[in-house]
Amino acid sequence: MPGAILSAALEMLDTLGPEAFTMRALATRLRINPMTIYYYFGDRDGLIAAMAERVYQEVTAPPDDDPLTRLAGLLQAYHSQVLQHPGLTLLIFSRPKVFPKQARRITADITQLLHRSGLSSAGVRRWVGILVDFTHGAALAMATEEQPAIERNTAAKNYAEALAELLNALKNRQ
Repeated sequence: MPGAILSAALEMLDTLGPEAFTMRALATRLRINPMTIYYYFGDRDGLIAAMAERVYQEVTAPPDDDPLTRLAGLLQAYHSQVLQHPGLTLLIFSRPKVFPKQARRITADITQLLHRSGLSSAGVRRWVGILVDFTHGAALAMATEEQPAIERNTAAKNYAEALAELLNALKNRQ
């Protein structure tokens, strides 16, 4: 039952957006008592965190010796998930106490890869913010526009090219 609730919650969030996402609406959609959702997830924040865990669990850096190549792969995977589930990202932003474990792991991976690239600690902090904000902004801007799939593919390619330019600037700065 928790898996079915998570799937329905993500589908509802993806199609109706965060404004329409309520526990009562989800329960109605599933034809269950709202307390069933609370039983499995504790509260709305617990449900949001569980959705984030599901969505972001497979966002990983590809195997490669070069930390910046791995970083690019990690950020592209994260961008793809934010693009597929923008409402989830907006819900997480609107509820600061909901910072999912997978988001912490992804941020830690970004931090580690930047350290491995040779940046100072101050540089790492600065570049984590730059790269994460750039990724969120690019995905959310793209997701909020009504675009056919082909335009989204072009926009994803544009993101990858812009990310490569940012990482090249980072590499040349060292």
